[in-house]
Amino acid sequence: MSSDTDRDESGRTKTTVPESTPMVQEGIVERVTGAGKVVVEPAGENADLKVGDEVMIVTSSTKKPEHEVTLETLKARVTSPFPSNWTIIVRANRRIDRCSVYTDATQLRALDSDGVSRSELPLPPEGVLNFRIPENVNVSNESIVEVRDGDRSVLWEKFGSIGATMTTKEEPYATEKVTISGKLSPLNKVDVHRSNVVFTNAATGRKFSAAVTNGQYSVLLPNHESYRVSVIWDMTPGTQTSTAQAGTLNLNVNTQAYTFDISW
Repeated sequence: MSSDTDRDESGRTKTTVPESTPMVQEGIVERVTGAGKVVVEPAGENADLKVGDEVMIVTSSTKKPEHEVTLETLKARVTSPFPSNWTIIVRANRRIDRCSVYTDATQLRALDSDGVSRSELPLPPEGVLNFRIPENVNVSNESIVEVRDGDRSVLWEKFGSIGATMTTKEEPYATEKVTISGKLSPLNKVDVHRSNVVFTNAATGRKFSAAVTNGQYSVLLPNHESYRVSVIWDMTPGTQTSTAQAGTLNLNVNTQAYTFDISW
């Protein structure tokens, strides 16, 4: 930093230092000496920055900031829309407009709210996305899992260092198909007689139909899937039929049988 020398009214020499213009230079602390001096390695070059210039060092809080994005793993067998044994669960405390996940060089896919498999989805604050690893993709503890927002990388971790949401033993997921049964209410409406319950796989569109007898039904469904439920009814007397929507069944249970009552 240069200085100017002149004389005051008494003839004494006076040195003035011109006001400097603040500069921002990014870098990293390379080391701290025993005398407490900080040695900084600049990132990039700045022609106006010289040895001896006064600088201001800005440090972050000593409190470790909360991670904006976190990952978890879930070991669960699913067969649609493609076979998979592992799921990468992405959570965020900020919005990610174009969230995507890669394991090494493989881009994973997640289901949107309509059950459609997509490689890139928006992730709202405090939201969750489940990206499934295809069965034919080999992952190891050293495999890199990367989360991106569009083309920008926001997080990467080794697969083996990601925490699990629950125990990964096989027993809870041994049940591939589950018997679903329940009652319908009301039993009938005026001049309307319900005849069938239909479960439509949200991911594949495959339909499973169960006849209604004495106000009850029973059907065998693949586990670990989401189904849109509808009731098909007949108008009596006559042959007119129609469909009433009856909600959604997210099936992910550890038992051979599950009760699901339907209101329509």
